[in-house]
Order: sequence, then C-alpha cells, then structure tokens
Amino acid sequence: MLRAHPIEALGSFELLEKEDYLLSESFASSGVVRPLTLPKSNVLKYRFTDGSWICLRPSGTEPKFKIYYSANAQKEEDAAEKLKKLKNGFKMFMEKL
Repeated sequence: MLRAHPIEALGSFELLEKEDYLLSESFASSGVVRPLTLPKSNVLKYRFTDGSWICLRPSGTEPKFKIYYSANAQKEEDAAEKLKKLKNGFKMFMEKL
C-alpha cells in the first residue's frame, strides 16, 4: 500500500529520500536514484530534510506492522516534540489512505 501511495511529506517534515530495500534503490527528492547494497527486504525508510526518519516493515513473526522513528534536536525536550509531530504526521497520512 505504501509503495502505491508514497510519502512526500509528513506535516512539516519534507522528504529528502526514500529507501526501498525490496527494490534495492534509494530515490532522492531531487530525482536521483542510487542503488542500495544491503540485502533485499520488505522495508521502506523515509529520510527527511531535518535529519529525522521513519522506517516501516512488516513483522517477520507476527501479523503486525512495525514502525521505527528517529528525531534529532539539541535538547531532549525538543527531540521529544519533533518525535511527537513526526508520529502524528504519519498517523494523519495513514488516515488519508
């Protein structure tokens, strides 16, 4: 579903590149495509211009979807706020699908 409806932004988080490990390719927002050298896997990773990222994959052992988030800031409370906004942005994106 996410390959058919790619993420371009999550709220104020603008996409820098999408890494598709099933295709073994990285797609930059500038249009540049480069190969990925890690083993093929059903994983999508979205990197945003501020250094934040979100990684998505199905569980290999259970019928569920796993989501990993990363947000960076100088202060812990600022990182926590960015993380909250990133999670909310993804939730809103999924609700629109």
